[in-house]
Amino acid sequence: MTLARITSYAEADEILTSRRFAQESKHESAPLVGGTVLVMDGPAHLRRRRLLAPLMSRTALAGYDDVVARTLDECIRAQGDDLVPLGRSVFLQLAASMIGLGDLGARTPRLLALLGPLLEAVTVEWSTRDHAVVLAEGLAARDALVTQFPALPGSAGTLATLMAGRPDEWDDEAAVREVVLFLAASTLNNAALLVHVVDELSRRPVPDDVLPAALAETLRLYPPTVALLRRALTDVTLRDGRLVRAGEHVAVDLHAANRDPAVFGADAEEFRPGRAVAERARPWGLTFGSGPHLCLGRAVVTGTAVTPGVHLRILARLRELGVRPDPDRPPVFAPTAQRRHDSYPVLLASSENRGA
Repeated sequence: MTLARITSYAEADEILTSRRFAQESKHESAPLVGGTVLVMDGPAHLRRRRLLAPLMSRTALAGYDDVVARTLDECIRAQGDDLVPLGRSVFLQLAASMIGLGDLGARTPRLLALLGPLLEAVTVEWSTRDHAVVLAEGLAARDALVTQFPALPGSAGTLATLMAGRPDEWDDEAAVREVVLFLAASTLNNAALLVHVVDELSRRPVPDDVLPAALAETLRLYPPTVALLRRALTDVTLRDGRLVRAGEHVAVDLHAANRDPAVFGADAEEFRPGRAVAERARPWGLTFGSGPHLCLGRAVVTGTAVTPGVHLRILARLRELGVRPDPDRPPVFAPTAQRRHDSYPVLLASSENRGA
């Protein structure tokens, strides 16, 4: 399959917002996330998004912030020497609340152990390891998840409750895949973002009131996926004159589009929070996608007028503890084309001060 690589922000945004292009991502990871809201299209996709919308209501977002506030210091005490397991632990608590797994408590280490192979398998398209092995490990972790972490019955306002009330929409297999998607999206991308923003701030510190802009700038520079794939449903002539024939595939290169100097300035490769962007562009670029497939959980990260987003709470606490990279233990990158870490060792204030 020949792919046209889309690198300009204008073309990328036009393609992602157009209903003349169909979703074509995640074929290889379909055994784990096939048939979920992430990969659906058309009326079925719109229906699924509407069913899931209560999980992103203002009340729900405030609840997720409460979960992070309640569990953050315990996660720091348990995993405070490495931002990757720390970030995954924190966002795992949020994901468990959203899905309906309840307070994890002592179950956290076991679910963290399953999370690693699950996350790699969900993004197997970009893995540099043997893909068959990655998928086999992920499916084994999924089966263990189903057995060891049943959803709590009657957990109001959770994914499990929503799905249980609509058996016409989710059979047992579809429900498991939706849970895997929410678990992966809530932990992998958020933990990776936390590492990137701490890393950037370690080199270019900013005042507290600039943290929201620093978060947006990090989102722009480090989109969670390499590319979004789309297929033209009809012949499409883009506004700049590019012709995409019906059936042709395009790869929207988010890394390149988010660094387009026409939109983000001549220094678009640089980390500069608060930069001016072109009209109608978002400060985080196309990191959350655009159009009908705009990321359902964007407000969890960027916040709303009422809730600031859980990342700012976590960053504020880590800054209180003087977070900084450990000079004696270098970071370890994950075996994937995605730019994320398997380990990012840090130093914090002494353990007796962490829960103060």
